[in-house]
Amino acid sequence: MKKIVLMSFALSVIGISSAKAQSFLDKIDNAVSKVDNASNTADRASKTGGKISSLFGKKNKQNKVNAKADENQTIIKISNIDLTNLKKLNAIIEGSEGVTGSSMKYNASLSTVTVKHSGNSEKLLESIQPKAKNIFTDKNVESFDEGTIEIRIK
Repeated sequence: MKKIVLMSFALSVIGISSAKAQSFLDKIDNAVSKVDNASNTADRASKTGGKISSLFGKKNKQNKVNAKADENQTIIKISNIDLTNLKKLNAIIEGSEGVTGSSMKYNASLSTVTVKHSGNSEKLLESIQPKAKNIFTDKNVESFDEGTIEIRIK
């Protein structure tokens, strides 16, 4: 008789704890379902937005083409510059108005900085010069033409 009472008590305790565990698992399942529904809603909204934007695709493509057409590239060739001043000059160039990006290549005799920017090369040089007075001046500019600027540091 004691065994039966003890077994029934143990089964009831296990049953209650498993019911609580099942309740906890149900709560987790409901939360996962809500997140899944939200992600499905977001996917449907994204697809709808994509369909709507495809209706206006020609306009967006023209705007992208015009933006790329406004971007120019100028190669700045600098003779006899040390790496420290080249890095300073590159930082000045990247901070200049209209510049969208730059990349530099260092060589002790001739270094280059390739600059992507809006406007022409002369405007680029005019925006760089006031900030780079301690690196080069007008005397150091050997030549400039659309797409190239040559500077010799003495």
